[in-house]
Amino acid sequence: MDKRYKPMTAIEQMNKRLQVLENINNNPEWKIYQIASYIRKELHLTLNEMSKITKIAPQTLQKMEQPDSNPTLDSINKLLNAFGLKFIIKSKNMSVARFTIATLDKQTIKLYNY
Repeated sequence: MDKRYKPMTAIEQMNKRLQVLENINNNPEWKIYQIASYIRKELHLTLNEMSKITKIAPQTLQKMEQPDSNPTLDSINKLLNAFGLKFIIKSKNMSVARFTIATLDKQTIKLYNY
């Protein structure tokens, strides 16, 4: 937990995490770098803390939060899986969206990247 913020109880942390997932769901136009940055900042995590949770090096996470980043699919999966999200690629012919992110509870978040 970033020391600039008051520590949250376990219930507050869970509620905040659900709120973060809902906000990601309500913003399907967000790019991966926006999602990575939003998750870390809203949950008040330092790069080192997020690194421990996601098993991604802090330098890689920092790069993933930049608009010009080009993360690997492995890094994207590690980031999303750590927070209950999953990355799915669909064929253009099967769907309007090329990329879909789905939460573990079967709700679907679509990112439209053209």
